[in-house]
Amino acid sequence: MPKKLSTNPKAEAARGRKEESKQKASADKQKAASDQEWAEAGDGSKSKGALKKEADEKKRQELAAKKAEAKKLLEAEEASLASAGKKKTPAKPAGAKVTTHQLLKDREKAAVAAADEAKAAQLAKRREVSEASYGALVEGANPNREEGVAEARSVDAAISVLSLGPDTPEDRNPEKRLKAAFAAFSDSMLPELKLEKPGLKQSQYKEMLWKLWQKSPSNPLNGPPSAS
Repeated sequence: MPKKLSTNPKAEAARGRKEESKQKASADKQKAASDQEWAEAGDGSKSKGALKKEADEKKRQELAAKKAEAKKLLEAEEASLASAGKKKTPAKPAGAKVTTHQLLKDREKAAVAAADEAKAAQLAKRREVSEASYGALVEGANPNREEGVAEARSVDAAISVLSLGPDTPEDRNPEKRLKAAFAAFSDSMLPELKLEKPGLKQSQYKEMLWKLWQKSPSNPLNGPPSAS
């Protein structure tokens, strides 16, 4: 019968630990290989290439989203501007209507002003003499004239109808003498009036001369009354 070999417990324990470590290393290696296979297949842990590809795709999507958002904002702004433009467009006829109304009012005012200026110019040119003052002047100049009294409408017209009375052999042209006296009076007084009141119209100077002439001692009509 064979001889039974004796065993060393410590050696047996060491061999057991070594075998266990060897088996664990083999299992870890197999697990790593399996994980690698699954990663390459798309499941489990992802490879660096897959992670990079996924990151690039994410960036592309984010960039596309930003572009879409910017485009959306631009379209909204353009739509808002277009809407504001359409709202302002109907206001143009109202503005044009107001402008036209204002133009019509301005033209009406201008027409009235032009008419007033024309009337004022005409009156300044004519410088009408009142009927009362002219009537008194005519009666004082010729009390015997009751018919055929000429109507004076201006200073020149008033001078042209003045008379010193019935013609006499001594004074056959009283109107001419009166006109000559007024002309001499005007020549002497006009320079003084122009110095006192410069810049007036000729018709205004003539009216002032006419008023002064009516009170002037140089006027034959204002001479001393004849002895009765």
